[in-house]
Amino acid sequence: TIPKAVANSYQLILQDQVVALMGSVTSGQCAAESPIVKQNKIVYIDSTCNSYQLTLEPDLVNPYWVSIVPNTFMEGTSAGAEAAKLGSKKIFVVSPNYLFGTSETNAFVAALAKKNPNVTYNDKSTWYVPFPTNPRWDSTINAIQAFQPDLVYSNIFGQDQVNFVKQALAVDANFFTKYPVLTLSSIDDFSALGAQYPVGMHVYMRSPFFQLSNPKLDAFVKTYKAKYNEFPSDWAVMDTDALNLWAGAANKAGTFDPDKVMAQILGKGFASLRGYTFTVRAKDHQANVGETIGTTADSAGKYPFVILKDASNLKGDDIMMSTTLMQEMLDGKCEKGGDPKTANFALCPSWK
Repeated sequence: TIPKAVANSYQLILQDQVVALMGSVTSGQCAAESPIVKQNKIVYIDSTCNSYQLTLEPDLVNPYWVSIVPNTFMEGTSAGAEAAKLGSKKIFVVSPNYLFGTSETNAFVAALAKKNPNVTYNDKSTWYVPFPTNPRWDSTINAIQAFQPDLVYSNIFGQDQVNFVKQALAVDANFFTKYPVLTLSSIDDFSALGAQYPVGMHVYMRSPFFQLSNPKLDAFVKTYKAKYNEFPSDWAVMDTDALNLWAGAANKAGTFDPDKVMAQILGKGFASLRGYTFTVRAKDHQANVGETIGTTADSAGKYPFVILKDASNLKGDDIMMSTTLMQEMLDGKCEKGGDPKTANFALCPSWK
């Protein structure tokens, strides 16, 4: 919960006197933690929560915050391009009702509108579902069946995604064949559902180890599997990158001083487990990290979960926000006429 994240941050900083923090899971938690770490000058390597507002909304900008996860603009834009490629005309949107879900969905809709302005959607009032957990999905499943979309776009994840898939399959074993889904997913979701995870799902992922195979990552997977008797999730890969980024910068700085550590992070190249070198952009502290997108397929016994076929590893530079749009957001130009917590990209001068 957000209160627990806040309490933990205060305890780690004031009582345990940590010199850096990494995490957290949700963008709501991170938005609440950011002012705390800013006030106490603690370097925060963000490896999971990813709302673009964390680095771009003027009242949240933090000189000690670093994002090494594709933000909601990058993910939503990637998903929008994929939906356009699929030729989708009638889309049902279902997203969690908080900062992450709204900003990623806005990016998806805006990106798709640039390529196909004639898409029809379910009523916007039905796009967002309760968060953090939504145990029953009956109304959403019924609404999808009634709407008859040619694509369901979703960024629900974790237990919500597990519940949704199980309940939809219980209603109709062919549900995901009749209603193709484009969704955020992860190794955790794959593992939780195992053989139940539908094949043919269009998914975008942050760090699927099997798709990003390289000597450094392969060695990490082998060690991780031997120690924990499971394959590493996307989060394990990104958290390790976060720790290595901070440690490398602190070693180069020769101190834990936050300003000197940040000077060794911003604009510097970092060789990641993900198989490429990424750079944290100095202006918005966002790393040009990539996204993987593909279609789920049976692994033929290689793993206890599905893998991807016809997958693409999108380069961070190709999906990052332009410097023009980035500056407009930092200047607050995208908030006029709308709620800054759900900033609509259509309100940005350059987003046309």
